[in-house]
Amino acid sequence: MLITRRSFFKELRIKTLRGFWTDYFNQHSAELADKYPGLNLQRFLLEVKDIVALKLKAPVDLDQSEYSASEHLTDELSELFLKGMPFAYILENAEFFHHNYYVNKNVLIPRPETEYLVDMIVKEFKDKANRVLDVGTGSGVIILSLLAHGVGKAGVGVDISDEALEVAKINCQRLALEKKVQLIKSDRLQKVEGTFDLIVSNPPYIKASSHKELVHKSVDKYEPHQALYLPDDFYVFWFEDFFAEIRSHLKGTFFMEGHELELDDQAKMLGRLGFQNIKVLNDMSGTKRYLKATI
Repeated sequence: MLITRRSFFKELRIKTLRGFWTDYFNQHSAELADKYPGLNLQRFLLEVKDIVALKLKAPVDLDQSEYSASEHLTDELSELFLKGMPFAYILENAEFFHHNYYVNKNVLIPRPETEYLVDMIVKEFKDKANRVLDVGTGSGVIILSLLAHGVGKAGVGVDISDEALEVAKINCQRLALEKKVQLIKSDRLQKVEGTFDLIVSNPPYIKASSHKELVHKSVDKYEPHQALYLPDDFYVFWFEDFFAEIRSHLKGTFFMEGHELELDDQAKMLGRLGFQNIKVLNDMSGTKRYLKATI
């Protein structure tokens, strides 16, 4: 059970921020571990420090003499943690490839697998590409990270979601890349014009039925389904059409993050469509995660 409201302020008066939330973590460790895989006390305290500082709009010391956050704020955070609200959504911030990005419930939280993909591309294509396209740009972390690190002189980010594009626009401003990036509302590449040296995509690649048991419940509960799932019976046709659109706009290299159970078949699909040098690449854990192909 949560600390009772009556004893709450007594606890606040005699405990530091570290002490209060350490007790909270220990009291609810099983529930928190279920909601946040891999969470340990050290990471939890760092997240709490950042969140409380954001909410109070002031620096916070974990070892301050007393924890003086309001009862309302602490009740709010306690409830959000037990519900499994992702820390990035509470903070409205995610770190990705050396930059901080604004995120909210309308975009996916960027993941290490996507960061690894960006790192591979930067190492291979820095100062070597002119026009770059990011399909399903979401928060814009892929296209903006590439441009910020010398991949491409100009970029286009497309997404079907107006709300996601608003998030990407904020991140363009944060990184001062408004003059280099054009954001377009488009279902895949339908409204995209011209050709690109490099096309990158992290599309929805989870089958809504047969893959769903592999998705952590907090991801399914909080992150936008439009960016995660495709219907099982539409899956193959969707990617056939998608790859055909990619081919018509590509004069270089295509990278895609995908599902480990589907990438081999998708590589064959690329071959049938005339792509060359097709490779299935592993992520940092050795799991099949990406496609790479050229035209």
